[in-house]
Amino acid sequence: MSDVGSPLDYYIRVFSNFEFSVSGIFALNHTVAIIGAITGLFVVGLSLLIFRSGNKDLKNQAIGMILLIEGFMAFTLGFYWIYPFSLEGLQSVIWLRPLAGITGLTRMMMMVALVSFFFETEWAKRIRRIFEWKRVWILPVVSFLIILYPLLAYGVDGAIGDMAHIYCAEPSNQGVGNTVFGSELGYTPVCPETFAATYPAIYVSTSTGQFTLPIVLITSLPLVFVAIFMARLARNPELVDANGYNLDEIKALRTGFLVKVGFMLGAVLLMIALAAGFGLTSPDMTLFNPETSDNTGVMALAVGGAFALLMNILSTLFQGVIFTYAILKHEVMGIDERLRKGFTATTFAGFGALSLLIASEAMESVIPGGGLLGGLIVGVPLIALRRPILRIFSNLSSTLMPEAHTTQELQYLEVFAAANADGIINTKERTMLDLQAKAFGINEARQHYLEGLGSAENP
Repeated sequence: MSDVGSPLDYYIRVFSNFEFSVSGIFALNHTVAIIGAITGLFVVGLSLLIFRSGNKDLKNQAIGMILLIEGFMAFTLGFYWIYPFSLEGLQSVIWLRPLAGITGLTRMMMMVALVSFFFETEWAKRIRRIFEWKRVWILPVVSFLIILYPLLAYGVDGAIGDMAHIYCAEPSNQGVGNTVFGSELGYTPVCPETFAATYPAIYVSTSTGQFTLPIVLITSLPLVFVAIFMARLARNPELVDANGYNLDEIKALRTGFLVKVGFMLGAVLLMIALAAGFGLTSPDMTLFNPETSDNTGVMALAVGGAFALLMNILSTLFQGVIFTYAILKHEVMGIDERLRKGFTATTFAGFGALSLLIASEAMESVIPGGGLLGGLIVGVPLIALRRPILRIFSNLSSTLMPEAHTTQELQYLEVFAAANADGIINTKERTMLDLQAKAFGINEARQHYLEGLGSAENP
């Protein structure tokens, strides 16, 4: 009863019929889930990079653990939308929701505990030790026990909300509807003409339990104080110098926290606004309920919920890049350059894709079948102006992640400056520089990059 065809045919059908309206909800949900999965894997990779950097500093280890948790959360946050799961498959996947609550609490406690690295009191030194591998298991256990009470007292569906699972094969026909935890759906689904191009398809609608918003607030609001603390510390260079902290690292961590908290608060405020305006979501508030399919509130909740998840996912991506830069910029050769290039390329790709979609949809609404024309109108200038656009994004990434070098790179720059004092590198000096680069472990591409910086600084 829930056959949607081959995965390739299904995704082609969904994304080729995407529109900037509620009819694009299938593509929007899948997109959020895919972005979450990619972001999660990327951030987990960054955390492993920190662990493998060879630095045994407990603070670096703590940030690596935080990014590991963040990556896992980003991957699982919207995973139930990544594929049109059958009801049986969704009944297994839904357990990622309470798991997200546990990891969210764990992340919150880790980030609050991270502040202890910037105090030199006895209690702060004791708190730091929670990040030792033999003790870190305490945090998820405590989080599990906190989450366990509402789950036992109200059930999973009562605490975090049930899910509606709707299958539609053809437009204007009745659909097949169920809930994941077996509660009463309360209506017989219809399959609106609005989504006709997508059928056969499966729609999954999440709902809000009694503890959904409290858990979100508990896991988010303490991070506001962490961000404020880091911002104040970054504005106090005397205190930083007196305690031997790295001001550049603190500034990078501050930026990561501020952006993280900004995105998270945006998502929380969006959820609160939707709840205040239209009420808490429930399985009967779907686009396939004949009584609510045209309801503005149901449409807003369907689209707004996806954007709230996306904001959390994007905050994780940004935080992962900034935190990795803060920790490894003086330890891993070229990490700042690689992160900046990755950030610039990702931002440009996202900007380009969004511009093409908006232009295509705008032209489609004015001229039927004019989507291709809209794509050309935006696509051609985008290609022609790619250099200045990339330069803008590159400048932004450079502002967020300024140039930084390892000790070996700084030493090589000093050697190069001495050899290039007269503006000419002769054969003997070139041989000496190549040997020096090899001794420092600097590869040829990075050597050319450093020499370009050195030449620019000493024209």
